[in-house]
Amino acid sequence: MGTTVGSAKFTDQDYADDAVLFSDCPSKWPYILSSFDEAAHTMGLNTSWSKTKIQNLGHGVTPAPVQLQGHVVESTNRFAYLGSDIHSSERSTPEILRRIGLASNIFGRLANIWQRTGLSLQTKIRLYNALVISVLLYGSETWTLLKAIRSVPHELPTTDLRNPLVPFGHERLSH
Repeated sequence: MGTTVGSAKFTDQDYADDAVLFSDCPSKWPYILSSFDEAAHTMGLNTSWSKTKIQNLGHGVTPAPVQLQGHVVESTNRFAYLGSDIHSSERSTPEILRRIGLASNIFGRLANIWQRTGLSLQTKIRLYNALVISVLLYGSETWTLLKAIRSVPHELPTTDLRNPLVPFGHERLSH
């Protein structure tokens, strides 16, 4: 039971009231899920089978649903967890693109703030870091950066994010 990464073997990860169980063999899933449910019951906890999902991370086909204790544990290719998009096939790419879009949207919604002359540069930078950068980088410590994604942000319409303190329409300097 579990999966090996380098020399370390992982069997589970617990997050708040959620858990992630690892297995490299689909035939073990019913046993692993039953064992998890039994352990939860010893602590007075119940498994929410309607919220329990199976996901193949990294490679392979979408797993088949599992029948367990009269419940069907469905499979999924993506789900939202703690504000992040967890996707099976493309590693972190969908989440990175989603975060860039969210940050760009927030930046655009704050256009009136960036154009205000009564706010100091320091205040605008603080707002930018607190409201835009924090959304952009949320969960980034778990992202897997691939060469393919490195060029993507340069292809997106993010010119407004490059220099947030220049009023809109004044991005170019005249010679």
